[in-house]
Amino acid sequence: MSHSFVASNFSRLTYCDHCQGLLWGLVKQGCRCSGCGAVCHQYCQKNIPACTIEKTEPYNHQRQRSNTDSPAAKSLRSLQQQHSSDTFDTSSSLTKLKRIATSDEFQNVLVSAAINSTDTTQPVNDYLANLPPLNPQNTAKNFSRFVSRCGPMFAARDNVILLLSWNKPIDTLVALLIYCIVCLHPKLVLLVPHVILLQLIITGYNKRKNTDSPQLKTSSSASTTTTSSTGSASIPAPVPAPSRFSFAAAFFPAFDEASPEYLKNMQNLQNMMGEMSDLYDLCASNAHHFDWSSEQDTMRIFQGALVSLGLLCLGIWFVPLNIIFLVGGISMFLLNTRFAKFVMKEMLPQVTEIGQSQMDSAVQWYTQVEKRLDDQANFKELSLYENQRWWSGSGFIPHMLPDERGLWSDFSGAIELAPKEELPAPKGYHWIEDNWSLDKTGPWTDDTLGLEVMVYPESGGWVYSDNNWENVRNNNNNNNNNNTTATPPSDINTPKDKSITRRRRWVRKCELDMSRKYSLTEQITL
Repeated sequence: MSHSFVASNFSRLTYCDHCQGLLWGLVKQGCRCSGCGAVCHQYCQKNIPACTIEKTEPYNHQRQRSNTDSPAAKSLRSLQQQHSSDTFDTSSSLTKLKRIATSDEFQNVLVSAAINSTDTTQPVNDYLANLPPLNPQNTAKNFSRFVSRCGPMFAARDNVILLLSWNKPIDTLVALLIYCIVCLHPKLVLLVPHVILLQLIITGYNKRKNTDSPQLKTSSSASTTTTSSTGSASIPAPVPAPSRFSFAAAFFPAFDEASPEYLKNMQNLQNMMGEMSDLYDLCASNAHHFDWSSEQDTMRIFQGALVSLGLLCLGIWFVPLNIIFLVGGISMFLLNTRFAKFVMKEMLPQVTEIGQSQMDSAVQWYTQVEKRLDDQANFKELSLYENQRWWSGSGFIPHMLPDERGLWSDFSGAIELAPKEELPAPKGYHWIEDNWSLDKTGPWTDDTLGLEVMVYPESGGWVYSDNNWENVRNNNNNNNNNNTTATPPSDINTPKDKSITRRRRWVRKCELDMSRKYSLTEQITL
């Protein structure tokens, strides 16, 4: 018997029953026989053996059996099916979900979804892609609809403002108590949607009862009047059925365009649009502080934001978040009392003046620190050491031993430099002082080497040391102990205290070139 092949999709690795080859492709990789379930390539259909399973109609057996069953058997079978359906009703949903998850259709849907996810021609969001075009008629209609239905939004805003302003002290105290309980037990926030829903339902029920009761009273009084006037045999007038309460009409009513409610909504929309415009203008007027129009101001704000972010992270780490909300909420309630508002109104100018002075002092201090750091980065003080050695019969003269430091060098003596009259400024710098200055006080500091040595220069700024340029003589201690004036070793025959070498420090300041400064600033910014 011939096969009945149908093109099918396979979500697993499937092999042909004829050539044992893999069915390649994303969709419709091969064919499947609807009778025996044989799988093969499309070009292997003619070579696969004949189908061995005959097509049957399962419903014919069921129909034939149902025709031969007696009425009692049918009733018994229906009772059994009803009992089994009631017994396994709880697990039927899970069974259906499992059957759907393991079905070939669901797997084909996953494959199709994976293919369609790579299609960039389809819109990312259907809502944004299908927005209605601009239409003057729709604009006018939707604006009128929105005006007639925005009342609850502004009513909720006004109620919150009145609640925080202690318009009804009892209601505000209850709200404050509830807020404190929610802050101390944050899990209660999950109950808020249910509480709001119950509140809406109860409010709707009360409004419906209040709407029905006057109608009932009016109808009863009317029927009594009719009976008394026409006699006992007269038939009372029919009572009209109460109108059905509409939740949407109660909370989102559509007012007439000439009604006071509609005009009130128009006023609220007008004020809201003005407030939003003022807020936008305020942000736009201060945008220059954030768009790097003034690099100095933007950098200060950026640094302040980083510092405040670190402090805020520390505060959140050590202080629980619910305590922060608790203190903030209680403060907001207390600051909206009449007493607090009056005190703030009277003391606000003085507090503002004090805060402004403190802010100016902080900005001035920060500016000085920033200028000092900037000067340290842009200015450099170079040190040049003049070296001399004592020679018998000549005294201290600028003449060194072979393989010794030069007449002019750095502090270590390893780098020999040119004389101070010929030494140029470092590359990218220029001198800001005309001449070199002699350091006569100490200590010796070197910005290039990053060191500081405590020395006590003697007459002429000289500092004396031994033959190896070590063991610097501390003549300051000798002066304090002996109360005598220190004199340099001027004897050309015998040096004083075996100090046969001496050196002194010359300093000169230089500044970074402006072109190099701007290039470094651009590199740091990038």
